[in-house]
Amino acid sequence: MGSTQWIILAFIIMAGLGYWNYQRMDGQRKELQAAGFQISDELKGNPTLLVSASQRQIAVLNPSGYRRFSFDQLQRAEVRSHSLAQTETRFRVALILDGEPDVEVGFENETRADIALKKLRQLTGF
Repeated sequence: MGSTQWIILAFIIMAGLGYWNYQRMDGQRKELQAAGFQISDELKGNPTLLVSASQRQIAVLNPSGYRRFSFDQLQRAEVRSHSLAQTETRFRVALILDGEPDVEVGFENETRADIALKKLRQLTGF
């Protein structure tokens, strides 16, 4: 096989894995909604951060499942960062929960993390 064929094969495999991941996330979203969660806001991120303002709940959605918290369990939220190299920094919104481990939601840059944190604070009243 030539190098072009390997590149095409790698692309097909990556696309297939991306589609499979999307299907699993969609299934988790449907399962969450079937369990009664009413999505009012989606703050994106990785994993996906969902808010139900009417139920005063937050859900963190990933391909293998979801975690659901009430606003009352949320002590605070903050932006955290971690530098991987001189030029690359990863930004996350950390949910500090009462009696649970912190939950971190990654964002592609500091601006998006700040926007998500500001929206989350507006929705939760923190």
